[in-house]
Amino acid sequence: MNVDDIKNIWQKDMNALETRVRINEDKIKQLEFNKAQSSFDKFLKISLAGKNMALVYAAGAVGLMYLVRDAPLYIALLAIAAGLMVFSYIQHSVLKKIEYASLSIVELQKAIYTFRMHTARTAIYDMTIVTVWLVTAVLAFMKWSKDIDIFKDPAGLGTTGLVLAAIVLLLVGFSKTIYRDYDVKLKESEESLQSIVDFEKS
Repeated sequence: MNVDDIKNIWQKDMNALETRVRINEDKIKQLEFNKAQSSFDKFLKISLAGKNMALVYAAGAVGLMYLVRDAPLYIALLAIAAGLMVFSYIQHSVLKKIEYASLSIVELQKAIYTFRMHTARTAIYDMTIVTVWLVTAVLAFMKWSKDIDIFKDPAGLGTTGLVLAAIVLLLVGFSKTIYRDYDVKLKESEESLQSIVDFEKS
């Protein structure tokens, strides 16, 4: 075996090694992309469902308005609650389903960042709107089902008021935890994608 043969064998081995490395790099990039996509898609679907449910809640408030049609104050409060839910729907109308197959790594990273910023900006509004709707709906339901009017007899709220207050506190605490989880996991997805971008540049 002469020197040229050795060189040819060495070159073939190097080419095969480079091919394997390139294939492994592509697989790792695809795995990271899929992981970020899956995490983002889960949160996006939850938010899209929440956006659509806002219209259902608004319709529920309108239905309660009919049930308490003889109580103008409750009708006004329910109208506000319904309006806030419609506002919530409009506020989240920027959220759309995404065709991931056509997205590049940078485009997915941008989509995740945009969604994360949107969620952070609207979180306080979402919690406030849901709280207002819940309290208003419960009070209107009590007015209709048990003829308890807390504006005329606040003491009539009794134990229900304490339970409602506890539910609101739990709801706010749970919502804050969820939004924190959103932020942390979406940041992780952004950083994972950024590491791929940085690697490709190096």
